[in-house]
Amino acid sequence: MRVRQLVSRFVRVSRRDGLRAATGKALAHVAQQAPAVVQAKRDVIGQYEAILGHPLGHGLKITRQNVPPGSMTWVIPDFSANSGGHINILRMMRLLKARGFEHQHVVVMAPHRWSSREEAQAALDQAFGAHGITVSLGVETIEPCHYLVATGWQTAYWVAKYRDTRHRLYFVQDFEPAFYAYGSEHALAENTYRLGLTGITAGSWLADKLAADYGMTTYPMSFGCETDVYKPTEKRAHKHRHIFFYARPVTPRRCFELGLVALKQVCERNPDVAVIFAGWDVSGYEIPFVHLNAGTVPLPELPDLYSQCDVALILSATNLSLLPLEVAACGCPLLLNDDPQARWLLSDSEAFYCDMSVEGVSAALERVLADPQEASRRAAAALDRVREATWEAEADKVAGYLAAIDSGAKTARKRKAK
Repeated sequence: MRVRQLVSRFVRVSRRDGLRAATGKALAHVAQQAPAVVQAKRDVIGQYEAILGHPLGHGLKITRQNVPPGSMTWVIPDFSANSGGHINILRMMRLLKARGFEHQHVVVMAPHRWSSREEAQAALDQAFGAHGITVSLGVETIEPCHYLVATGWQTAYWVAKYRDTRHRLYFVQDFEPAFYAYGSEHALAENTYRLGLTGITAGSWLADKLAADYGMTTYPMSFGCETDVYKPTEKRAHKHRHIFFYARPVTPRRCFELGLVALKQVCERNPDVAVIFAGWDVSGYEIPFVHLNAGTVPLPELPDLYSQCDVALILSATNLSLLPLEVAACGCPLLLNDDPQARWLLSDSEAFYCDMSVEGVSAALERVLADPQEASRRAAAALDRVREATWEAEADKVAGYLAAIDSGAKTARKRKAK
């Protein structure tokens, strides 16, 4: 059974990231299983010094003559086609390119799996579309630009230390220290908010938190939704009432275990309820109630899956993903955890909220199922909200932020010269 699972995983990774990446991950897995005596020593110092970086550039004065106005370079961790974070970055780059920020460049930070810049460019274009966004490999390829943008926390130290740019920005999509136990990586991730970078954040919760706790200058954007993809389909008659659960046991911040125990209680008390698990293969878990293990669902099939459900349980211990809006766009009522990081997007008239506890989740699910009229009202309000949420509007907002940041910097320089 174990061999079959490993083979299945190898095939899945090959299709997603390519044969070279799948082979590399397989070899790394084998190395981890080898006895310690035959493994090479782990270079912790080298690993973390490569993240902390060192100054690059010559301290050029950035002018229209030496860099294109509005040119943007984004430093990213290695990318894959299915990474939500990378999808958001490349979408914003494409939209900003159409809003006057024509020179958009990606620097892929090491370690990466590409043997050449050309290979990485072809993969990027295939995954995200050929929009004239150029690629280079390694932080040493960063060139003078108007805006230099950090993305994942591992990229921020290099951006903060780069000399030949006018503005150092930080595109923050989540509170990344919370991805780790309170140790070295937590501290290193948290310290990136103290580097003096200007934050453009996914939502108001992050903007407020980073400003209040770390003194960052922050500009919040919100989420859009591709309503041409995510839209309601006709709800069919079913034997069971369906709860959709965003199940990601490999992502601790999605609270799989807490949700699973709560769902067991709901199904025990309500025999006509079944659960649809999607987001990851949960076949390796003991689930003693009626359910469907949908696993990783192809995007074209998601709208119908969401539309057939009576409520969607989406738990977020850190910042929200795009999933609540995508589910709401399909007319499905939402149950989210009642915490600041999950509350900033939708109001009480658009979604249901619950305490982040087994009892809180199970009781709230039963309240939603017991009142289908109220569930329909809130789902309709959320659907109206989603139809107004466009990525074009958010890109307009970010373009305005960039102009304000540049204008503010010019004003500051003028004051200093007096």
